[in-house]
Order: sequence, then structure tokens, then C-alpha cells
Amino acid sequence: MPLSCNEQFLARVQRNSRVQVPVLIRQKHKLETGEVSSVYVKCSKKFGSEGFYARMRGDGRFTIPKVVVEELGIEPRDMIKVNLHPQTKQKQ
Repeated sequence: MPLSCNEQFLARVQRNSRVQVPVLIRQKHKLETGEVSSVYVKCSKKFGSEGFYARMRGDGRFTIPKVVVEELGIEPRDMIKVNLHPQTKQKQ
């Protein structure tokens, strides 16, 4: 079941630039493994945010792309603000 509304939370960056989605958010929206979401992350070190698409793994984590990590200067153990957005359906 895809995400139905925007969700925002704070998360600590783990090893290999991974972020854990809180269990309450996963249960509330019945997020499944392999589901793709639009994600925006904001780090307190730099102004601005970066967006990307992420696929949730079986353990409830997703990986921040290397380009975004370098652009925002994110390091392991940094606190970041994460916004999850529902996928918009494209017209064919």
C-alpha cells in the first residue's frame, strides 16, 4: 500500500548512509519492502535539501545516494530531517 500523505521525521544517519524509517510510520501506512517513495533530506550542516527516490529494504531502511551525501556533507551519526512524499501517478 503506497504512502497516502506526507510524513516528516528526524533520523540519525547510520553506517553506509542508511536511514531507518520509524516503525510507527511503517505500520501507520502499511509500507512494504521494496516500495519506492520520494524522499527529501535536510542536514543542519548546509542550507537546502536534496530529493531522490528510495526503495525501502526489508529491515525498514533506505540508502541515501552518494551524490546527495557529498552535496549536503552528511556523515554517519549526523541528525537529518527526512520528508517522505507519496508517489504521484504519471499519465501515460
